[in-house]
Amino acid sequence: MSRKHRILFIVISSLVVTMTSSPSFAAEVTPAPTLSPAQQYELDLIKYKIEYRIYQDARDLREKELRAIAIEFNQALRQANADARNAGRGASSKAVFAAARALAAANRDKAIAELPPLMSPPQPPVKPYGFSAKGSKSKGPTPRADKKN
Repeated sequence: MSRKHRILFIVISSLVVTMTSSPSFAAEVTPAPTLSPAQQYELDLIKYKIEYRIYQDARDLREKELRAIAIEFNQALRQANADARNAGRGASSKAVFAAARALAAANRDKAIAELPPLMSPPQPPVKPYGFSAKGSKSKGPTPRADKKN
């Protein structure tokens, strides 16, 4: 064998040996850290606050859309009323006004039906027994050494 072949053979064989003897990184699984009830509550509270903010934003957006639909409906009614006034007091103008009012109501109902449903509000996490927030005193009874009868 030539010298290059020997070096190549040594390198390849050493790589094979090191690869089979080294532990696999994918096989190493670290266990998930267990959290105390207070720590879990804090994480759940942060998650709840984020979800509640999303809910508030979705509710605000829906309210804006409903206000826009109501404004459009009122403008359509004002326009129909103005057209009926300009047409006079005849029976045909009353029929035109009633048809325009019915069309505006149908458009309003269709626009409201096309709105996505409002998501249900998230539920706050359940506070573990004996947990008190940072900086607040516990609500449990405490013995008082300085109290005299």
